[in-house]
Amino acid sequence: MTSATTPTIEADRSTGTLREIWAAVYRSRYWIAGIFAVCIVLAIAVALLSTRLYQASASIEVRQEAEKVLGTEQDREDSSSRADAERFLQTQLDIIRSRGVAEAVAESEGLFRGEAFLNTMRVPDADVQVPLGMSPRDAQRARVIKALRDNMQVRYTGTTRIATISFTSPDPRLSARIANAYATSYIRNNLARKAGSSVYALDFLRDQLREAQARLAKSEQDVVEYARRTRIVDAGNAAGNAATSDASARPQSLITAQLVALNQAYSTAIADRIAAEQKWANVSRLPLLSVPDVLANSAIQPLIERRAQIQAQYQQQLTTRRADYPAVAETAAQVKELNRQITTLARGIRDGIKNQFDVASSRERSLVSEIDSLKNSTLSEQKQGIELSILRREADTNRQQYEALLRRYNSLNAESGIQTNNLSSVDQAQVPERPSWPKLPLNIALALILGMLLSALFVFLHEQLFSRVRTPDEVRAAAHLSILGVVPSSDNPEDELADPKSFQSEAYSSVRTGLSLTKGGVPQVMMVTSTQQGEGKSTACHALALSFARLGKRVLIVDIDLRRPNVHRLFNVANKQGFSNVLAGQLAIGDAIQPSGVDGLDMVVAGDIPPNPAELIGSPQLPVLLTELRKRYDVILFDSAPVMGLADAVVLSSEVDVTVFVIESGRNPARTIQVALARLAQGGGTIIGAVLLKFDPGRFGYGYGTEYGYQYDYAPRND
Repeated sequence: MTSATTPTIEADRSTGTLREIWAAVYRSRYWIAGIFAVCIVLAIAVALLSTRLYQASASIEVRQEAEKVLGTEQDREDSSSRADAERFLQTQLDIIRSRGVAEAVAESEGLFRGEAFLNTMRVPDADVQVPLGMSPRDAQRARVIKALRDNMQVRYTGTTRIATISFTSPDPRLSARIANAYATSYIRNNLARKAGSSVYALDFLRDQLREAQARLAKSEQDVVEYARRTRIVDAGNAAGNAATSDASARPQSLITAQLVALNQAYSTAIADRIAAEQKWANVSRLPLLSVPDVLANSAIQPLIERRAQIQAQYQQQLTTRRADYPAVAETAAQVKELNRQITTLARGIRDGIKNQFDVASSRERSLVSEIDSLKNSTLSEQKQGIELSILRREADTNRQQYEALLRRYNSLNAESGIQTNNLSSVDQAQVPERPSWPKLPLNIALALILGMLLSALFVFLHEQLFSRVRTPDEVRAAAHLSILGVVPSSDNPEDELADPKSFQSEAYSSVRTGLSLTKGGVPQVMMVTSTQQGEGKSTACHALALSFARLGKRVLIVDIDLRRPNVHRLFNVANKQGFSNVLAGQLAIGDAIQPSGVDGLDMVVAGDIPPNPAELIGSPQLPVLLTELRKRYDVILFDSAPVMGLADAVVLSSEVDVTVFVIESGRNPARTIQVALARLAQGGGTIIGAVLLKFDPGRFGYGYGTEYGYQYDYAPRND
């Protein structure tokens, strides 16, 4: 159920809000029309009275990179500007707006001479704040610069690199001349800035070159001086370093070269000694004639062969002769001599192998001794070599810096003679034929917008400061009461009440129905009151009495407004011998009751106006009279005085059954109604509901429909 009704409720609230806004605008329609009329008249007056201004525009192309001649100019471009072209273009626009460009324009066009330019631009003397101590000439220059910058505009579309420079002035020729001067001065200023930056860069590099050259000379001199002081001599080639494939090997000193050579000789000596030792070990275990070197000796081989021959002869001779035979003995002697010679030669060869081993061992020991003697010198020299390497690296670094600066200086020196520019003129400013200001359509459009804003502000302030309760919704929101009925406005309500079928009668019939639907039925004793005098409470009381009487009820209407009585006027009777006389004890209630001419309806007029109505109403006689009247009538209606400023209604509210609160549409602020209801509540009265009188939806901007007549349930609600 909730999901089905919630959209409808939200739609009703939205519709109600829009209707209230339209109603507020409708109520202020004449003021709004006046505001729009004034704004439009002012816009037309401004257009007719304003000075005619002419705007001329020149366009230039702003490239992020200049044209390249040598091919190296791109190195001067800022790489960050390429990544952010938007920032680059904005920077260029700010340069065009700068004071320097404005001064260049003024100088080129002679605007500083005389007052002609300022008079044409209609610049008053007080337009520029002149600091104390500024000369008249400087003050005049400041006024010219301000006039130029205030009337110059520069913009670009954001999709191209075309910047448009515009100047506005009362003279069309002056506008075109200044716009072209701005474009020319900006291009010249850009060239001048680039030339200035090149000159500055050359001067800076020249100073850096001098410093780098001095550092290089000093570092090289330090290397030479340190090498001379420590007597370190480069002997890398002598040490065999030239044979290495590493071109970056560190140069060696003499001691280092000697140590390297000794290490190489020592390695060879060790190899020789090991070979000789192994050979001697093999030879020492073999017989003399089994040694390979002995057998391979060219002198021993013939001796061995001859010995074999003589040995063979000797054996042959022994077969025929005895051993002491002279020829046999001589042959034996020859064999013996050959054996001696062979043995001598073999021993000599073996001793030579032993000598080779001894020589290799001795050479190895000698080299070890020499290497040990050079190690201490080498260690001390290494420390000096480290210091020398540091000095050499510093010299190499200074040389590289010097060479890089020299290359950059030569390149920039070549570029400085070439003037490249990233700006070029696209269109020259032409003399405008029509003024750019004032623009009547624009003025009227602005006037309409201003009129809308002022109207909205006026409606808002008017509704906040002069808000009145007008509709049933506003009554419910302000008074928190049930709506017993809504009575439309009428030019002659008395005549309409006489017709039971009129809108007035039907509306009060709805109020009567609302009273009959309350808990317990129609209250017997009711008081009708309002916030202020003249809201229509007496008419409402009269109409309710007529409505109840038409139902056949016995009705009594009592005028208890003892200050400004009105019931006697409604019934066209004299105001004599009324309710005030009854309360004062001067007249019986039966004698005060008069027929009204309507069946079932009687009345009691107010009577003589007393000096103290509130005290008279609060007298103990009133409850006694009410008890007697309850026995005679079905419905008793009291037409009371208004609540604000008087105590009559507050005192009477506690004596009656209920109070019907009458509210005139568009008469009272919400706060006033709330104060009146609070007073009635303090008096102990029971307010059954409210009746909205004189409601005219058309007058308040709610239309002429029946939405406020038949869509409301006028039965009392507990809200």
